[in-house]
Amino acid sequence: MRKLLLQFLFTFFPLLVFAQHEVTYSQYMFNNLLVNPAYAGYKEDINVSLLSRNQWVGIKGAPNTQSLIADGAFFHNKNVGLGLSVLNDRVGIQGQTAIMGNYAYRLPIGEKARLSFGVGVGAVQFSLNSDKAIINDPTDPNFSGMLTHVSPDARLGIYFSNERFYAGLSANNLLTTALNKNNAKARYVILPATHIFLTTGAIFDVNEDVKVKPSLMLRDDPNSMGNFDINASFLFKDVLWIGASYRMGVDMWKKNTNISATFQQNSLVGLVEVFVAKQFRIGYAYDYSLSDLNSYSGGGHEISLGFIIGNKDYRNNALTTPRYF
Repeated sequence: MRKLLLQFLFTFFPLLVFAQHEVTYSQYMFNNLLVNPAYAGYKEDINVSLLSRNQWVGIKGAPNTQSLIADGAFFHNKNVGLGLSVLNDRVGIQGQTAIMGNYAYRLPIGEKARLSFGVGVGAVQFSLNSDKAIINDPTDPNFSGMLTHVSPDARLGIYFSNERFYAGLSANNLLTTALNKNNAKARYVILPATHIFLTTGAIFDVNEDVKVKPSLMLRDDPNSMGNFDINASFLFKDVLWIGASYRMGVDMWKKNTNISATFQQNSLVGLVEVFVAKQFRIGYAYDYSLSDLNSYSGGGHEISLGFIIGNKDYRNNALTTPRYF
């Protein structure tokens, strides 16, 4: 009975459970363009990444996400980063499909560091598959089909990196709420609020064959719970990453929210990434929920594929160190 109730909530009350829903990633530390437009061009050559995430497996209507990202650095001294990001996300009967172009201006700082300023602009289609909602009156015209709304959107970011350290600050979903707050066409879809992301990490040598990379991400939701994610990953012989993360829900500004503990994001994450060849990689992350959801779901699964198009000697380029950041 409790499992049926949980599935009912996912399919019929997305407004209660997923208002302000923002995609959560477990492998963010391997491609920060997922959350920060200023990361565009960091690896300099063309970098292509595919990611598929299934959260809370076994629960009907749980979050399901796919993304495609491609970026590279261009022009004189590779000082301009350009990127394209495509997102498809489904939660219950709601969904969003977004496409965004990203631009980063990359300033060299000394010989081994860069400071990048980025902007992303694009469009988002929000949808509500209302004919799949559980309702008392099947003839209700408000629940007779797919309801959609398209809106422009934008994001901003700043990103610093050298051969040992990186830090980034970004803001996503800057336009959707502002442009559609009083739009009657958008009243049936859930518009995400602006989210703030802080990411940072570093790389240290343990010995000649092993490196360790601690990293963290803080995501702030202005209207609900945010997330704090701390990770430690080990790189063996520049070929194999193995790491673990702890993610917990945080309410930094003590907002008055009534989110049930059932839907908290607290979890443990195990991840692995392998470089199959010099320019190809495959990654996997498993999320083990520490909330009440653990009784109902099989955890979360996230798979990523990536490749770099180019012939540079990656190991000797201190600015990009693409296997590290």
